[in-house]
Amino acid sequence: MIYTTDSLTSLVSGMGNAQRDKLASTTYSYVELTDEQLTNAYRNSWVAKRLVEVPAMDAIKNWRVWQTDNDSLNALEQYEDKLSIKQKLLQTIIASRALGGAGLYIGTKDQDLLQPLDASKIKKDGLSYLIVFPRTALVAGELDDDVLSPYFGKPKYYEIMSNGHMLKIHPSRFVLFYGEQRLDEWAYSGASRGWGDSVLQAAYNWMRNADSTGHNIASLIFEANINVFKIPDLFDKLGDPEQESKIQKRLTLASASKGITGDLVMDSAEEFIRNSASFNGLSDILDRFIVYVGASQGIPANKFLGQANKGLSDGSDLLANYYDDIKAVQTLEIQPALQILDECLIRSALGHKPDNISYSWQPLEQANAKEIAETGKILSEMASNLTSEGLFEPQEIREAMINKLVNDNVLPNLGDVIDASNGQLESDLSLDNPTESNSEPTANTV
Repeated sequence: MIYTTDSLTSLVSGMGNAQRDKLASTTYSYVELTDEQLTNAYRNSWVAKRLVEVPAMDAIKNWRVWQTDNDSLNALEQYEDKLSIKQKLLQTIIASRALGGAGLYIGTKDQDLLQPLDASKIKKDGLSYLIVFPRTALVAGELDDDVLSPYFGKPKYYEIMSNGHMLKIHPSRFVLFYGEQRLDEWAYSGASRGWGDSVLQAAYNWMRNADSTGHNIASLIFEANINVFKIPDLFDKLGDPEQESKIQKRLTLASASKGITGDLVMDSAEEFIRNSASFNGLSDILDRFIVYVGASQGIPANKFLGQANKGLSDGSDLLANYYDDIKAVQTLEIQPALQILDECLIRSALGHKPDNISYSWQPLEQANAKEIAETGKILSEMASNLTSEGLFEPQEIREAMINKLVNDNVLPNLGDVIDASNGQLESDLSLDNPTESNSEPTANTV
């Protein structure tokens, strides 16, 4: 039987030969970071903290815009503020990225928490509170091995310590984030219990390189200058207490005189040399290590380091790619995870779920005043053309333009102004047209 390999080899250079090529013996191995190591890295390394928090904050900070009528929109936004959904969701995503998983508990008025959460039964104000649980606080129960179950490969319940005893809660009562995806099969049936990896796992070596280089550069500063005294016949004098005492006095005197006057007086047979450490290129090496850490999550250098981009490019193309990645996270990870919470939110805020309600994520890159003005001009011209060509009724264009102008931050307060104007108009009409009951004359009492 003949065995063949598909690796690239060369008889001339020895490339691919394990006996000659050093790279041939290089393999990938896996060393899993412990929870303590992950926590320490997040708390003690600003590089690790930035790697965890920057994408999480960018995914949440501009938030979403509900597509519905103004009254429902205001009710939903007020309920989101009441529950601090943005803040709680940010904490959950940060915990998931740092530890490899986290859950946001959906607090309702249900008593049997082991049963799946039925959002259709949520009444007005039925959603009471939200609690963030990192992966380390959620004890996974028995795994679901039913391939027909939507929770296949995931725990049937999670256990949480509450008032001194373990409380079992169904997974549907959490907004769950599983960290970085793991491809090994045992990850869904073994020690990880369905959770993924921390984002710090893949970047760990580069994080250590960056932090170690920074600490070494800081230590080198204290030895930037090394003074060397050349004393004739030094080794011949060592071992003689009298000679050693003279040498110590000589060095002390030299140090004192230099410290006071800045000058150094020496014997003609002595020699003084100052060796200065070179820092050329060290900052570039440190920056490169840090850039590699950010690149592990697709974060451009100017975003990760918070400084202007170096070179001819302004970095806008890299930033656009990064924002595309964040947009994918919003639509492919965050939005599906929020599905059951959003349905509970809508029913709690409005008392029912309208058929035509939806939301969209706001743009990640904020426009400046000039760009906003240009957008308003383009929308105005478009509305005028659509109306004049008779494609839509003016009232239809008006309703659509109100939402568009608000969502694009051209006139962000337009909806509130219109609501106030309509309220004032209704009040004026009621004064101009009093009801019949008020217009009828009353009988005089004698």
